[in-house]
Amino acid sequence: MSNKPPKHSELKKKETAAKRMRGSWGKSRAAAPSIRIRPERFLIVTEGTRTEPLYFEGFRRRINAAFRGEYVTLRVYGVGANTVSLFDQAKSIAEADPDGFTQVWVVYDKDSFPARDFNVVVDLCASASGEGVAYRAAWTNEAFELWYILHFMFTDSALGRESYEPMLTRCLREDGAGDYAKNRPDMFEVLERHMPVAIANAEKLERANEGKAPADSNPGTSVHLLVKELLPYAGGPKEGGCSE
Repeated sequence: MSNKPPKHSELKKKETAAKRMRGSWGKSRAAAPSIRIRPERFLIVTEGTRTEPLYFEGFRRRINAAFRGEYVTLRVYGVGANTVSLFDQAKSIAEADPDGFTQVWVVYDKDSFPARDFNVVVDLCASASGEGVAYRAAWTNEAFELWYILHFMFTDSALGRESYEPMLTRCLREDGAGDYAKNRPDMFEVLERHMPVAIANAEKLERANEGKAPADSNPGTSVHLLVKELLPYAGGPKEGGCSE
């Protein structure tokens, strides 16, 4: 070690550094920059090309308004396919997306398809799910409009799809919302405040159909499972209902 005294310039540097350190004592440090995480990316692929896409586009508008597309991405495709081919198209769309999705939902009705084809989509979704992505089936037996009816009343009677429109028109009129027409573009906004009722009624049906395959659950639906995933990003609706 050298016994030479330190140079004046070196002493000056140390003194200046010490002053800076003492001056910072007691001062609050700047907060670390927050890292924004994109928690969900939803893909919804529907059998119908108008009714279901129009409804879920309402969710997309609401979520975009709340988050400005910053945190949640929701894409809706009405492809016109059914059951197994609908699942195949959903998988192809999901796999082609460069950013990927965390949830892929296949939305379809019973219609006149064989029971096996209607039921197997649930199994295909379970098999396709893996690390980072969940495939889910949002089915309705018989038609998507059952989900609309559940916003106003509970029913466990087996209904043909021809019964849905007059029932919906009666409930909508009582709610001051006019008549129901297929492909009506404002159904999300019209039904939004009744969603807690619809979810409760769908869960009641789910309990009543416990142990049954989707094709044997008439009436039945799992659309509420998708809606419950979307609602935290869309905000909380108020309750409502209509007489049976």
